[in-house]
Amino acid sequence: MPQYSFHMLNVFAEKPLAGDPFVVFVVDDFPDTEICQALAYQMGGTEVAFFSPNSKQLQCFTPQYALPFSGRALIGAAAVARHLDPEFKSLFITHNVRQFKVGYSHEEYDFISSPSSTRPYDQSPLALAQALNISVHDLVLPILWVDNGVEQLMIQTHSRQSVLQAKPHPALLAQVLNSPHALAQVTIWRRDAELFTVRCFSSDAFGVEEDFASGTAAANLSSYLLATGAKAPLQFRIEQGHTIQKLISRLCVINIKVNPLLQIYCSGKVNYLGNGIINL
Repeated sequence: MPQYSFHMLNVFAEKPLAGDPFVVFVVDDFPDTEICQALAYQMGGTEVAFFSPNSKQLQCFTPQYALPFSGRALIGAAAVARHLDPEFKSLFITHNVRQFKVGYSHEEYDFISSPSSTRPYDQSPLALAQALNISVHDLVLPILWVDNGVEQLMIQTHSRQSVLQAKPHPALLAQVLNSPHALAQVTIWRRDAELFTVRCFSSDAFGVEEDFASGTAAANLSSYLLATGAKAPLQFRIEQGHTIQKLISRLCVINIKVNPLLQIYCSGKVNYLGNGIINL
């Protein structure tokens, strides 16, 4: 009977029982895709990671898709690496061919990313606002697609309230995103000085899901700022989990630094909760 050992974490958590629940399976050899997706479904989260400490490779799955990139998975793998080796400081992880440096210092885990590619959004801003259930006057131009391994539509707004009130309509959102990818993603945010209030949504044929701890969105947001004229170095704080649409959600905090070499450092705290074994 195959056994799969896992570690349970809260990522981007500033305190106990904050952050987003995340599971990392530690493997020697990666299971096939069907097993990975079945385990992702079993754990009940947005996504799960599979990490091989020997080969330093990482894969990430939702119950329906293999993800080409996940910032949360990189942070989770770094936390598991430190749990397995208390002397851990940093390592290079191969995540779907690309290499990322992850590390631990000052009670935070981080990964380093490069600026992402961008392309303009060429659909109607009015239709997009209607799909998000916010006023078109709240949208800040330009609106860009940004791709750091997972392409997301990055939307800045004039008010924090519009971010909190956004309630995407599945059919309308799928129509206006018109993404070539199976899983289209949109990130909406408001900037107040060095604090960003962010919400991230994934849309497919089955509906819309909200992601409360998207390291991917954090990296893409940094790239959006650079693409629209922001000058490095940059430093700011991202908060996810604020919403008036759910009775219960958890605050996730991601800290961003962009150095003069345009290296994007995405960091946050992780609470290690425990581990276990699944028998299949």
